[in-house]
Amino acid sequence: MMLRNRRNQPADAETHGAERGLDRFEGFSDAVFAIALTLLIVEIKVPGSPEGANGYSDLARAMAEQWREYLALVLCYVVIGAYWLQHHYSGRIYAKSDHWFGVINLVFLLAIVVIPYPIRVWCFHLGTGFEPVASVTLVAGLALTACTWMAKWFYAMPGRRLMDERLAPDFLQQMTRRYGVATLVQIAAVPVAIAASRIGVAIALLCVAFFLLPQPRPRYKPSEEPSEAEKLNK
Repeated sequence: MMLRNRRNQPADAETHGAERGLDRFEGFSDAVFAIALTLLIVEIKVPGSPEGANGYSDLARAMAEQWREYLALVLCYVVIGAYWLQHHYSGRIYAKSDHWFGVINLVFLLAIVVIPYPIRVWCFHLGTGFEPVASVTLVAGLALTACTWMAKWFYAMPGRRLMDERLAPDFLQQMTRRYGVATLVQIAAVPVAIAASRIGVAIALLCVAFFLLPQPRPRYKPSEEPSEAEKLNK
């Protein structure tokens, strides 16, 4: 009788390798985010320094002429910051990790580390004849980053493989729609950028900026909501 009941229940998706908690997983990811954000300011070379502008007669003007670098700093911070906020938020959704989840997360973190490059390419070629190519480079980089985020989500989703089993199905469906639509919009922004570069860039950046806003509070199945202490520890 127990076997029959078990067969009638949906089988959980198989995990791979050792299952682990999220403490070290999130700690490592947070460290990569912190380093990626910290290194952004290092790219701005101070006028008068060995690698900065020299031979200027007006320091204020020399600093103002670095506006492309300031723009790159702000955009990189917004993009990486938006993904860190979602990474922090997903700590209430994922319950554990396994080998392949870790591998996919490494690919996602690679995208986070690399994303300043296409952003800087666009900022330094804005208003030049190379802007169309730079725009496609930026939008494609944002789309690839979104795809790596969705790869983590889709791996963890089947059978609640790595997600908190107490979460309400409608909440997970809502977040899947949010992340999925955002990813599709960013992919669609690539051909838009080919046809109209600045419109494509605006669509992609606004899509990322949307996730700076608060996301829905996690909802749980009846009588399965975690305690306040557990919520604070996650």
